[in-house]
Amino acid sequence: MSTRVVVSGLFSKSYSSLDGSIKNKVLDFVVKLQERPDLTGLDLKTPEGVRDPRIKTARVNDFWRAVLIELPRASGYVLVAVKPHDDAYTYAAKLRFGVNEVTGALDVVDAAALNKAITQASAVSSTQPRRTPVLSGIRARDLRRFGIDTDIAERLVTITDEDQLLTVAEELPGVQGNAVLDLAAGRGVDEVWADLIAEVESNIDTGDLLGALDRPQSRLVFTDGSIEELRAALESDLKAWRIWLHPLQRRLAYHNGWKGPYRVTGGAGTGKTVTAIHRARHLAQRLDEEASDAKVLFTTFTRNLAQNIESQLTELAGPELMRRRVDVVNIDSLAQRVLRIGDGARLTLRKDDDPGVLQAWETARAAAAEEWDISFLQSEWNEVVLAQGIEERAEYLTVSRSGRGRRISRLQRADLWAVFERFTQLLNAQNLITFTRAAARAATIAAQLNPHEAPVFDSGIRRGALPKYRYVVVDEAQDLHPAHWRLIRALVPHDSDDLFIVGDAHQRIYGKPIVLSRYGIETRGRSRRLTVNYRTSREILDWSLKVAYGHAVDDLEGDTESLAGARSAFRGPVPEARGFDSSRQEHSALIDKLQSWRRDGVTWSQMAVVTRSNRRVADLADTLSTGGVPAAEVGAGTDENALGEVVRVMTMHRAKGLEYRAVAIVGVSQRELPPRGVRELKEPEREVAWARERGLVYVAGSRAREYLYISWAGERSELLAGTVIDEGELRGGRALP
Repeated sequence: MSTRVVVSGLFSKSYSSLDGSIKNKVLDFVVKLQERPDLTGLDLKTPEGVRDPRIKTARVNDFWRAVLIELPRASGYVLVAVKPHDDAYTYAAKLRFGVNEVTGALDVVDAAALNKAITQASAVSSTQPRRTPVLSGIRARDLRRFGIDTDIAERLVTITDEDQLLTVAEELPGVQGNAVLDLAAGRGVDEVWADLIAEVESNIDTGDLLGALDRPQSRLVFTDGSIEELRAALESDLKAWRIWLHPLQRRLAYHNGWKGPYRVTGGAGTGKTVTAIHRARHLAQRLDEEASDAKVLFTTFTRNLAQNIESQLTELAGPELMRRRVDVVNIDSLAQRVLRIGDGARLTLRKDDDPGVLQAWETARAAAAEEWDISFLQSEWNEVVLAQGIEERAEYLTVSRSGRGRRISRLQRADLWAVFERFTQLLNAQNLITFTRAAARAATIAAQLNPHEAPVFDSGIRRGALPKYRYVVVDEAQDLHPAHWRLIRALVPHDSDDLFIVGDAHQRIYGKPIVLSRYGIETRGRSRRLTVNYRTSREILDWSLKVAYGHAVDDLEGDTESLAGARSAFRGPVPEARGFDSSRQEHSALIDKLQSWRRDGVTWSQMAVVTRSNRRVADLADTLSTGGVPAAEVGAGTDENALGEVVRVMTMHRAKGLEYRAVAIVGVSQRELPPRGVRELKEPEREVAWARERGLVYVAGSRAREYLYISWAGERSELLAGTVIDEGELRGGRALP
């Protein structure tokens, strides 16, 4: 029987700085510790000067030692750090651990780092005597409620510098640090308490170390002894979602009994998709327990993201539960399935900007009484006719066009309807259909072939069998079209917990603002916003927020959504921005940057190069490969797991939902971003299109965890205004004037 090895959340701080060869030795060490902890070569011992004899060090090699906590009854070890030989002994002497009397968590604290952080924070605050403390209105006894020591609490409430306060929060144990982050964001003490502490039992046994291990607030990772599992646990903070959730995320994911749809919003990296994945597993398990004949539908906008989610959900829930209980499919593929069931036809789908579609619009408008811009025709068709499922001319003549900006008369509506009919006829003759039209048609079919009620058929729909879904989980909700929402609403019955919706309108790169309640999806009073960013460093988050704050966005229910209060849980390098005179210079510098990241310990597969246009992706991949950097394109349907150890090269659209340790955004120039077609649009389409372009830059930047690099040739895009500090901006290696 192998010895239990538990990885502390504190461990990543020392492990991430190791080079690859030492990381492999750490893996070997942990396997030996699990299989034969009595091996003489491990040199497992209690060093002199430690406060608790359960604190041990062990030999990784002649230079490196691991710092461990021995669990009771010889049941295993908690892995805390790997340090050079002498540093390991010094670190062990200052390590503190115990079961928190309030949270019940196993708190493991680097006392030296915490003391240094709070001493520095107090020193900075003493030079700012006239500034208001960041935690204004919060008392030390309020912080004690979250298990923070009295001395630390009293010093925290006096800190006046926000960065210094957040640095201290990084050194606090998980729940305590999260409480400080939330309070700094302006949330109330009772509100934060309800999110973080509500599920902790009232009587905590502070001597029960083993009992503390299983509490999620301990933020521990358990390994099963395999090298693969160990590597995932030790190397990838990006996979911590499999094991640990913020208490609020856990409560949302595993709640039972909402009286209808529930909506979760939040900025990039706040764990919305993580929460949704756990939610899907919970609902699937519930169906299994009920022996139901229904399934959970998990849908999102893009095919790549659906594949990624399916892989993660399979890893979390297991392949057997997935096979029986969950369908993961992107929303347009779902619409195609419904179309095949209802119509039996296999139409060829086309995007709105497809040459054949544009030619159909050109032909259809030729016979109109007025001269209509194709951009206006497309938006009127998509946002009024298809959004509301209008099938007849009479409906369109009287339907509300709220939010369209341009008023049109009844006579003009009649003229437009004739154009729409002609356009549809032209596409039908070629066996073509646009994606949005397919979704609208699928929504009508689903309403007729309702799997939960006796079907009522019209003459255009044949009998078929739709999948029976009891629950639907929707990711990237901000990009779905109203026709998609009508389809989803038709597929799942109105009931408790029927829809779980996550999204961030700041990341909207496809859709337009909508109000869910107009499509039978009421979430008012059932929603939460996540604010703590676990993926992106504070420096990258700040850069991304400067992009996002360029425009106001909605919350999917007609109100304004804000990123105010967004906080990152850790620090990293400052994003680097560089301008060049030519693309050749830009590409040469990109190769140098990627190679420097590799020397810093970032693997090729943990890097991504992102650009605006499809045509640049292949060129960039070739340029990198020629320059000695292994690279591969990520296109529609690409299985990232099959790419191997190469840099991922993709468009900004394709990057949605993905994450990497290091991201380079290339080609952020006025010539390329936004594209000329967007610049030439007229209002109100132009304003909406510019907002989507801003959302693209925000999405691209927020894919990065630790390193972000932005470059362009020529003049930089206006979308970078306010994001680049002049002193840090370079052109060809020289500071710009």
